[in-house]
Amino acid sequence: MEPRTMESTTAESAASVAAARGSGLSAEQLALLKPHVVNLSRGKFSSGGEISTTAADVDAIFEQHLPAFAAARTGVPIVIYAHGGLVSESSGLRSAHRQREWWTANGVYPIFFVWETGFLDALFGALPGARGVVGDLKDRAVELTARAAGGERIWGEMKRFAEVASAAGGGALYVAQALGKYVAANPKTTVHAVGHSAGSIFHSYFVPAALRAGLPEFTSLNLLAPAVRTDTFKARLVPEVGKGIKSLAMFTMKQQTELDDTVGGVLYGKSLLYLVRASFEKEEFTPILGLQECVNTDPELRKFFGVEGDTAKAEVIWSVTRSGPETHRSTATSHGGFDDDAATMESVARRVTGKKPKPFGAARTLDEPLVNAAPTAELARGNARRALCIGINAYPPGSELFGCVADAQAWGSQLESVGFEVTTLLDAQATRVNILQGIFDLVSHSAAGDVLVVQYAGHGTYVDDLDGDEKEEGNAEKLHDEALCPVDFQDGNLIIDDDLGEIFDLLPEGVNLTAFFDSCHSGDGTRLLPSLSSTVADGAERAADHGRRARFLVPDETTTANFRLRRGTPVNGGPRANARELLFSACRPDEVAYETGGHGDFTVAASLLVAPSALRVTNGDFLTKVLESFSHQPRQNPYSYGPAAASARTFLAPLTAPAPTLDGQRPVEAAASAPTAAAEDAAARARAAASFLRATADFIDR
Repeated sequence: MEPRTMESTTAESAASVAAARGSGLSAEQLALLKPHVVNLSRGKFSSGGEISTTAADVDAIFEQHLPAFAAARTGVPIVIYAHGGLVSESSGLRSAHRQREWWTANGVYPIFFVWETGFLDALFGALPGARGVVGDLKDRAVELTARAAGGERIWGEMKRFAEVASAAGGGALYVAQALGKYVAANPKTTVHAVGHSAGSIFHSYFVPAALRAGLPEFTSLNLLAPAVRTDTFKARLVPEVGKGIKSLAMFTMKQQTELDDTVGGVLYGKSLLYLVRASFEKEEFTPILGLQECVNTDPELRKFFGVEGDTAKAEVIWSVTRSGPETHRSTATSHGGFDDDAATMESVARRVTGKKPKPFGAARTLDEPLVNAAPTAELARGNARRALCIGINAYPPGSELFGCVADAQAWGSQLESVGFEVTTLLDAQATRVNILQGIFDLVSHSAAGDVLVVQYAGHGTYVDDLDGDEKEEGNAEKLHDEALCPVDFQDGNLIIDDDLGEIFDLLPEGVNLTAFFDSCHSGDGTRLLPSLSSTVADGAERAADHGRRARFLVPDETTTANFRLRRGTPVNGGPRANARELLFSACRPDEVAYETGGHGDFTVAASLLVAPSALRVTNGDFLTKVLESFSHQPRQNPYSYGPAAASARTFLAPLTAPAPTLDGQRPVEAAASAPTAAAEDAAARARAAASFLRATADFIDR
């Protein structure tokens, strides 16, 4: 077996359609809403759904419905409203229904973009079954789950649909052109844009497109908890402020309120913008405009919003703000709460109309309930044996390796021979995100009795310890985190021991995970490397003279700076306790791992021992045999790191059976958790995780 690479039936009435589609809106409510809705799907007019939209429907808005509304009024404001981009069509319609009557009662004509993305189906289709996420569902684990379930890909598609909508042939561009013509014929009309969460991404394309299409200006642009990247905001909207955008205001939460927000109850302990930053953007921890910490750490945005009291080009209202000017109030305490919050919506209305609005009533009488994960029975099965093999040769010029891909393939072949299902990540595939996702996939799909292997061949390095977890009492010397070097490591995308520990800590009881790392500094958490760079560099130089190549990189200033930029805040609070994985490392922390003749020296010795050792000898015996192969080159000494009991356990065997000794006797060892209880626990946690992701899709950007 070759290793795998990771790589309408017409309804009788509008009411029956609503029931089928789930908005709960009656035929009368849908009829009142249609002149205010532009329904888009994948950036184009949507011909399906509860309210379809065609070019003729848009023409009717600007040629019939809006003129009729404006006939008895002078200078009618138009609000172009974009809800969040991850919600369903039915949720978008309910949001529009809640606001339509209030806006029109205040003399404003609202036009709501309802842009369905298919996020629900796409994300849910990618969810694992009953053997899904395990452990305590820490925030970091949830972030990895969301990314592994397709969050980055789906969010990227949503952003592409936002761009397509305002490009040639897009439905939003058609609206922009019709809007420009209407305002040209009715110059007393003012136009305002409001975007909630991902609606800020939509407006990052729509607003410039409308200005290019002939609209003189947006009198105001109001962003509520914006989920747009700061670089996108600065590139697409900031240049228009004071020109095509007369006034810009952002309503978003203060940092502590953002941190106090939750998703799905207690499943994710921060606001959804943190999840977007960690799981949905291509680069982890991408700065997001609506996060106060991202504004405060960006000098350009600090000046733009006048954070330090300087003259500002735009305004920011940090929720909760109950006093001050009535255009500067917000009491929202959740990401999805801004378009429900009376203080926020009335402040926006004052900016639109210039006068006190009628009270905003925001009770969600037609709430979309959370979609619960359907319980999935745990299928009867034998113990799973799964492995992830990683090999990277394709490092930057001067740092290339030549045996790591071959090593991963060799390990894969040996592991397959003893019943493992093997997945490989080679060269360009082996990015930081893919490696962490691959390891997380192993852990998150495991249950008691399973046997897992993670193998890595590539460069290792070290970086300054940012969180103090390596500090030992009474030790004042400079400490380091050990790190693996993914193929994209120069962008700061190192994998430190803390990253691996966060995932390994999620191992269910009774799962055996063994790691084989053929690199220097391969993630056991050690610690004090006082003169490491010179020691290792000298060793590497001597090895090169003898045709051997060291799998070690001294981190340059750019890599270190990028790492600090990406990981400038502590990842965790201290050293790990009760680690359950077992690591076989190619060398000790102060030594060099070498490759010779197209393979790693450790791989040559260890991989060939897999078949004769699996299920036959203890882990300690396996290490002894590996060390015998290195007796002629004592400068590289493989070792193992893990729980004290691991040495006596059977090599690559389920933990549900005690290990044999060399004399055939079995040591006394605590029994593993009962498989039935473990399976039930795993299934319950999987259902909780699936519920979280469904909660994400429902709550995000409403």
